[in-house]
Amino acid sequence: MRRALPSVLLCAALLTAGCATVEAKPGATAPASTPSAVATTPADETRAIRDAVAATGRTTARFSYRTEIGTSPSAAPYVITTSGAHDFARDLGSLRSGMGKVAQVEEVLTSKRIYLRSTVGDETMPWSYLDRADVEARHALRAPANDPEYTLRQVALGERFTRVGEEKLNGAPVTHYRGHLPHAALILEMAEDRRALVDKIRKLLGGPLPASADVWVDGRKRVVKMRLSLNIEGMPLSVNTLTLTELGKPVKVTVPSADEAAESDGSILG
Repeated sequence: MRRALPSVLLCAALLTAGCATVEAKPGATAPASTPSAVATTPADETRAIRDAVAATGRTTARFSYRTEIGTSPSAAPYVITTSGAHDFARDLGSLRSGMGKVAQVEEVLTSKRIYLRSTVGDETMPWSYLDRADVEARHALRAPANDPEYTLRQVALGERFTRVGEEKLNGAPVTHYRGHLPHAALILEMAEDRRALVDKIRKLLGGPLPASADVWVDGRKRVVKMRLSLNIEGMPLSVNTLTLTELGKPVKVTVPSADEAAESDGSILG
């Protein structure tokens, strides 16, 4: 089976790339250290995670994404970042991403449409839009259109969660859980060609992809951080982390008018 790993490496790199701020780091990022695991009942903990996801899905939050994309076991990963605010109950939000100071992309997410515009240098393009129903996932760990609600849904599909321990996050006590991401989570709303790629990797490995979800839940039983990882032995680690802050704080989103936006082909989303 080890002879198949070079093919898997190429596939995994393709599955975790995407559009946003890209920053090369001088050294590979090691997995965060965690305290010793505490014996728990996986069925109960999995239910606790799904309840926490549901609670977060009824509120608002500021959010940030951090995606680490490895290209080889020895090379430094790329770090992709995106930040914004989202009203999960109304499926409404806005965000900004970009490539350094050269190019920026703004998005407004509504329940029916995604509006976007880019700025390159001193030139800002007009708003464009595409129907939300036409947007498909193209990366196993990255949300289409950087939608944080999608990552919540992936985590809700997680299995066999166990309690890792009690920690502090931004000075507040949280409970850390870890579970497995099944195939259904990795191909959630995925484009057909990319789904075939995930299936190919699974076949090469001879079983499920080694994907995991670390989840942090606050004292009000809401998810405040999620880290999705794809860790294939002998290959670079791919990680997507979503952090939520200021839960419950009102989110104001200005949706472009019909006169401002033209229909887009969605290519800017990557």
